[in-house]
Amino acid sequence: MIDDHELVWKGTQRLCEGVARVTGTGAELDFAAVRDLEDALALPDREFDLVLLDYHLPGMSGLQALHAVQGAFEGAVVCMLSAECGRDSVRDVLEAGAAGFIPKSYGEAEMSAALELVLRHKTYVPAEFLFAEDVVRDRSADEVRNEDLKLFLINDLSPRQRQVLKLALQGLPNKIIARQLSIAEGTVKVHLSMVYRALGVRNRVGALCRVLQADAVATLG
Repeated sequence: MIDDHELVWKGTQRLCEGVARVTGTGAELDFAAVRDLEDALALPDREFDLVLLDYHLPGMSGLQALHAVQGAFEGAVVCMLSAECGRDSVRDVLEAGAAGFIPKSYGEAEMSAALELVLRHKTYVPAEFLFAEDVVRDRSADEVRNEDLKLFLINDLSPRQRQVLKLALQGLPNKIIARQLSIAEGTVKVHLSMVYRALGVRNRVGALCRVLQADAVATLG
């Protein structure tokens, strides 16, 4: 956890321990907390499954900090925490490849549910953002309708396109997707571009919102 408010460290550790037991990700949780990005980058061991990153840190923060963490903790899922939940901030963080955006205003139950989703390699999006009218753009005439989206994902996407979309919606950067699937990064971009066009969206945030709104995540495998 990278957060300069030490009062939240213990509570977050306790939540993570409970979520780890529920998800079966480990009986013993190795939890580390630091105040800023400089301390995080100085850690001798960077083999973490999850990094919880505060949006507002002393020194480097926001998207700049997110990109630095993604580069330094390459194998980890990175999830952003913030006391502010402006739509632009949520959209930018998710589009940059974060596995979730969790408001700090959440209670214990909401926070646990969000962390559980992230640890199950899914992307957490605040409900107030997901259903905002300006999040999913103007619809085109040939766009797949929500009620048809599940069948579209199963029947019209190739197995490789489903794999790429699934990993993208988990928050993985294109270069990591390419590495996992043993394909070129340019091929990943082509697959995503074709899927976005069919869904009537411009980016992975729009795609994520459409898939979640249609309750179609399970169709991606």
